[in-house]
Amino acid sequence: MKRWTVTALGLALAIFGLRGLAGAAPIELATTPTSTATATALIWPTVTVAAPQTLTVTATPTPTRRITATPTVTASVTLTATPTAPPDVTRTFTPTPTFTATPTVTGTPTPTPTITPTPTVTGTPTPTPIRYPLSLDPDVLSIDALRARPYGGSGVKITRVVFAGEAYKQVLIEYPSDGLRITGTMNIPRGAGPFPVVILDHGYFKPAEYKTGDGTSRAADAFARGGYLTLAPDYRCYAGSQCGSNPFYIGYAIDVLNLLAQLPTVPDADTTRIGLWGHSMGGGITLRVLAISDSIKVASLYGALTGDDQVHYCWLRGCPAPATPSASARVPARPSERLIEIDPDFAKTDAPPAVVATNGSPSGKLHDIFLKSSASQNLANVTAAVIIHHGEADDIVPIQWSVELADALSTLGKTAVLYTYPGEGHVFAGWGWQLFMTRTLAFFDDYLKPRESIVTVDRRVLRQERVAAESSY
Repeated sequence: MKRWTVTALGLALAIFGLRGLAGAAPIELATTPTSTATATALIWPTVTVAAPQTLTVTATPTPTRRITATPTVTASVTLTATPTAPPDVTRTFTPTPTFTATPTVTGTPTPTPTITPTPTVTGTPTPTPIRYPLSLDPDVLSIDALRARPYGGSGVKITRVVFAGEAYKQVLIEYPSDGLRITGTMNIPRGAGPFPVVILDHGYFKPAEYKTGDGTSRAADAFARGGYLTLAPDYRCYAGSQCGSNPFYIGYAIDVLNLLAQLPTVPDADTTRIGLWGHSMGGGITLRVLAISDSIKVASLYGALTGDDQVHYCWLRGCPAPATPSASARVPARPSERLIEIDPDFAKTDAPPAVVATNGSPSGKLHDIFLKSSASQNLANVTAAVIIHHGEADDIVPIQWSVELADALSTLGKTAVLYTYPGEGHVFAGWGWQLFMTRTLAFFDDYLKPRESIVTVDRRVLRQERVAAESSY
């Protein structure tokens, strides 16, 4: 066994390998310890040193930031060769040096960016009720303008079933009207539809005291038992409906017209057979709708308001009677304030001097509006057959208004029938109610329930008696 001294060539190769390590790519570290490296090797004569080295790096990362370091390595190498095999044997080995590097930090660490999350909105926000104004302008409120404008919406929606009886099912509904949510009730007869439709327009109530179905529930029951699908809108600002502008009750008529346009969304409704029924203020609304829509086949007016907006205005305000042939001096005294609650937009018409003359009579712009907005000035548009009922003891709405309307329609060649009821007031009761509804149902049947054979007078009388007997007050 001989001890050999490492040749200059072997030493150079070993040093070159370690310097190669120092010049390698930068290493990402998070500490700054002092670095040293020592390697010891035993070699035989004519030793061949291979280039690959295996490095073991120990580092403690800093979790709060990342830095880029270029390590500076200082290394000293001592090589000692001790042969343990015959000199003619060649060995190849890979030294495994252990070293610690001291990184030199250059540059400024890049801070971690702060991200502000974008909030995610879930659900549908509740809309704030908005007033949709109907300006006091003839081009907005005239019958011609109302006939030309579009109507409709997303459809009639059932919100709750009230009850399901043997004759019909009653549900609550809602539908859109000029951006407002309008509520109401619907009665759906038992049996196979579609059914002829009757829309019932209720009269005046103080909005704060009104409940859905007030003024229409008895008539709706009678129509539903007779095989008619009924809808009774609450109008804007009534019950669950949102509020909107309503000068001269034109907003209420728009709510009915929007309901008419959305009847195709009601599965059981026959949109080719539609009738209207209206009491008091609802009768005036019905008459305005008849002057606007051509889709109505038959209508019933019961203690209805006048179709002349100027007469109605002076009736409410107590102004002198307008000089119109239909009204003359028969305009009644102003009714009690407890019976009248006027829409704010309507009340504003008192103030502007350019609108109302000093004596309180409509003049200028307001007078022009009345000439164009009044249904009574546009009765030529009416295509429906009309049956009119009025109590002779009515102390709220003058019976003369119904007489004048029947005469005007007949003069124009329209189908109009007038019944007056001795002893009945503004709201019928008992036998007067039953007779009124029997006549109304028979009239509607003639137009909305066409038959293959003609109904004789005897059969009609029997049917009227049966309906009267089945009706309850």
